[in-house]
Amino acid sequence: MPAEFIGVGLMRLASKCLAVHVFSTLFLAMIGGGGLQAAEQSSVLELANAPGFTERYAGNTQVNGQFLSGLVYAGKASSGVFNDLKLGLLRTGAAAPAMICVRIVTDDGRYWAANMYRASKAFDVPPTVPISTRYTEQLDAYDAASVLMLATLAEDCNDAAGKVYVPGVIGTESAERELVAYVNVSQSKVLASLQTTDGGLAERGTCRKPTGGARVTYSHVCEIKVPDAARGKTVNLVIGVKGLTGQATEQRYAVHVE
Repeated sequence: MPAEFIGVGLMRLASKCLAVHVFSTLFLAMIGGGGLQAAEQSSVLELANAPGFTERYAGNTQVNGQFLSGLVYAGKASSGVFNDLKLGLLRTGAAAPAMICVRIVTDDGRYWAANMYRASKAFDVPPTVPISTRYTEQLDAYDAASVLMLATLAEDCNDAAGKVYVPGVIGTESAERELVAYVNVSQSKVLASLQTTDGGLAERGTCRKPTGGARVTYSHVCEIKVPDAARGKTVNLVIGVKGLTGQATEQRYAVHVE
């Protein structure tokens, strides 16, 4: 066979090998996390505050009279908690844009933030809540158990009455879907449950005092499993407290669960 034909054949073979190598590299990068990371990065809420990110450090703890201080899905996070905050909200492309108020507070009450975000894209994974903080060094000292999130579908962070709450996700959500409600009350007896919108009992939770005693921003932790029948719906989180006299007081919060 003439040498020129052999040379052309070798060049074509080399080109095919290169193409296969490039494809394999890209494919492995995607299944190894590159492609998934790109998808996750696109699932980010848009900060909709004016003029900018609102936060305070070493400020006064905000008190509003409600029992509920934080609401998240059970999970775990290692380091960099404030870089791993998400919202338990999934959206289709046909969904109308939504405004969301996200409040964040540390258990010692030293840090708090309250900001408006816009959800205008489709999310098939929980979107990231970007935190444009000026206190990175101080916040790195907090772990997932020391950070509370409380998010509502609202047009204004100053008005949470009657709004629908959306649980946050700190780090990686556990496989068994469970709500964790942080409650701040002076009474010692706390009850929590999920009820359907018609008042039926969906699931009863368990409440306990945190290890080491009450914190500045919460006194009890309530854990409630989310029934499969409630997924994708709005249910009522009912928190009740009983004082020494035995008199019970309840507060109800509409919660959208995925």
